[in-house]
Amino acid sequence: MKLIAGVVATLALSLSACTGGDGESDAPDAKTSSLSAAEAFQATCVEVRAGIAEFNDQDYAGTVEHFEKAKIPAKVYAKVNTEPEADALLDAVEYYADLSPADYPEAALSSKNFARNKEITLTQCASDPDDQSPGTPV
Repeated sequence: MKLIAGVVATLALSLSACTGGDGESDAPDAKTSSLSAAEAFQATCVEVRAGIAEFNDQDYAGTVEHFEKAKIPAKVYAKVNTEPEADALLDAVEYYADLSPADYPEAALSSKNFARNKEITLTQCASDPDDQSPGTPV
């Protein structure tokens, strides 16, 4: 249970650390546009989990950076996967990427949006499937 709480807290922080002020476009490029739904999901979750780790380390700027990196594959995933979960993941990634690093600590404690998006990211990207041992619940 502590692991889940840490992952959720880290995810929430990493999502808010993205500012998008580096002039880079959020539009998918040719490489990411050709990703399958599974590849886009995996690429998104790799960054989400990295953002969560940064959040857990209280590196909120690093959290934002990872969620900003997750935006492009999350957009591809939402485009190629018509399930509502794909749109929910994109919304959560964008929320955390757009949250100011300075606002992460307070948002983590008091924001309903933070809590909702934390649940989405933790549920969908809780762990790396390659790291799971047999019989481990997802």
